Amino acid sequence: MRFYFSKRNLSIYLSSLLIASSSLFANDTEKKEIKKLDTVTVVSSEASNYASFDEPSINRTNIDIENSAKSIQIFNDNFIEDYQPQTLDDIIKMSSNTTYQGNNHGRSIEIGMRGFSNVPILIDSMKITNSTANQEIYNLQAIEVLKGPDSLQYGQSSPGGLVNIVKKKPQKQDHGEIQFKADEHTAYTTNADFGGGINSDDSLRYRLVTSFKHGEDYTNSNTDINRLFIAPTIAYDINNNHTFSIMAEYLKEKTPSSFGTYINSKGNLIAPIENMSSHPDEEFKKTQKIVGFDLNSDFDTWNSNFKYRYIDYVGTNGDVHMPQAYNEATDTVRRVYAYQSQEFSEHALQYTLNKELNIFNIKNNISLGADYNKAYSQTFMHFDPFNAYNLDLANPDYEEFTSLSDHPGAMDMTGEKTYNKSWGIFLQDSIHLTENLIFNAGLRYSESKPKDGQKSDALTPSLGLVYKVTPSTSIYTNYSESFTPNTNLDENDNILDPEEGKGYELGIKQKFLDDKLNLTAAIFKIEKENVPLVQGLAPNTYYKASGKQQSQGIEFDLTGQITPNLAIVASYGYTKTKDLNNDNNRLKNIPTHTANIFTTYHLSSFNLPNTYIGGGARFLGSRYTTDTNDLKLDSEIIYNATVGYKKGNWKASLNVQNLTDEEYVEGAMLANRVYAGTPRTIMATISYKF
Repeated sequence: MRFYFSKRNLSIYLSSLLIASSSLFANDTEKKEIKKLDTVTVVSSEASNYASFDEPSINRTNIDIENSAKSIQIFNDNFIEDYQPQTLDDIIKMSSNTTYQGNNHGRSIEIGMRGFSNVPILIDSMKITNSTANQEIYNLQAIEVLKGPDSLQYGQSSPGGLVNIVKKKPQKQDHGEIQFKADEHTAYTTNADFGGGINSDDSLRYRLVTSFKHGEDYTNSNTDINRLFIAPTIAYDINNNHTFSIMAEYLKEKTPSSFGTYINSKGNLIAPIENMSSHPDEEFKKTQKIVGFDLNSDFDTWNSNFKYRYIDYVGTNGDVHMPQAYNEATDTVRRVYAYQSQEFSEHALQYTLNKELNIFNIKNNISLGADYNKAYSQTFMHFDPFNAYNLDLANPDYEEFTSLSDHPGAMDMTGEKTYNKSWGIFLQDSIHLTENLIFNAGLRYSESKPKDGQKSDALTPSLGLVYKVTPSTSIYTNYSESFTPNTNLDENDNILDPEEGKGYELGIKQKFLDDKLNLTAAIFKIEKENVPLVQGLAPNTYYKASGKQQSQGIEFDLTGQITPNLAIVASYGYTKTKDLNNDNNRLKNIPTHTANIFTTYHLSSFNLPNTYIGGGARFLGSRYTTDTNDLKLDSEIIYNATVGYKKGNWKASLNVQNLTDEEYVEGAMLANRVYAGTPRTIMATISYKF
């Protein structure tokens, strides 16, 4: 939905509403006698419960999952601890219709969802542009996944959905953990998590999470992995209603460069995945610093949250022999010299206000929110396309490593500094028409503008209806929109209108077994418009925002406990995609079918009360690597297994990912340049909690 008139007036009106409401709600100063308790971890002989009953923070409201007209999955800390993921995407792709599509040479995580790529990853319910590839798994409290177009709370986003990373926070309860990990590729990790009260009444508390990793990966690289992560957080209860928190993160990492590998015209990998397509002596270094604060206010009928984050990131590939193309006739990969470095910084502000009101004896949960981001980036690059290094990747004989001084003819392709400002404001109301019927409606105005560039703006609505058939059964439907600014120019050198997503969804949320097992099932249809299409012939090409893409499908997500000893996370997704401007071809990198399952079973019924076993599988359906659908990847099944022992404060586990050591492709960055899946990895973990 696009509006070309009165957007500024609407934004001024919503801003005035936000300020006026803050003043009105401030009159409600009655202190809450009941406050939400900190999460307490209890070790028992039963299976961990993978179902989460917390209000998801991804929707920036006080609406819980069963009252939300959205499909939301939460992967809690119990699941993360048992599953032992190696990377962030290991968790995210457990959700239905969700795939991992690559890591942009270690700079980001590319996720596809419900048929569409470039899914945003939020950090503690905040949109931070360039930090998604640098998240420490050990610092995760939960992962939240919201499906479908939804620009209401966060502005520009993919029509597929959103992912939110929830990090560990200070607790009043004193706690500590030391953990050691080792895998078969000789990588060793030491983790520590300490926290608790500082003063007598625990109104001042802290948490310190640290991780250090050193060793090798599965490739034939000569570069060791070194990763240091430190994250201190302090929270202070100013009084019974206000809490102020400050946080910081420091990450320094060195890894082998990651440029993927290649497939041939039959979709088969051309070489063992451990063979690097660049050079074994290359390394990728990055340093990331984040600081910020939260101010939370919590009263009987309203609460608010004000957040600030600043991120500073430097990533350097240094001297690399960058893969350019694979020649199937000669079975060689053409590589050229390049030097790459990127600097990035961003300020992010966010304010959210939630108020419960009774209007004409009808309960309303009103949410007002505003956010502002200012980002700067610059890429430094030297590139020598004139001197190629050809490599037989199946039988590599790497040349002597070179640096910039060895390439006097290299072109300086350093880009200019780029600046971008974006802001938005939204209003949402959840209206309880009856005890069982809830109507959700929201509207957002968003604006984005690069320095000395043209402004992009959009007005995006969201509508939903929830009917609670029983306390354990909810039926919902929604219509929502999303947008993504275009950077391409038309024939008059004007920026194209933003890409727009429109989604329709009907679903059911069901709790079983005394609410210990949660099922969400949905059918959906999503349309994406204003996709840029190339017009004219080179060098006089321009773009036209007339492309249209579509996806529709069905999905099921199941989490929780089936019996006191058996826990499960499972999903199935079917997505049919088509590009309406390209012979209705399927969208690239999107499988029609995906499925996942992971279970753990505690052996207490076999007189082994401290022991559990588990395992699972992930099915990744066939998909195409090109828009023309002329290069296809086969479907794959990847198996995992685990066994663990808990007694007192001790826990030991052995996890195996990719049990049968399948060589497969996760996603493609180009037609035949792909990211391979991780080979079999056996990982031992031992931890002590106190």
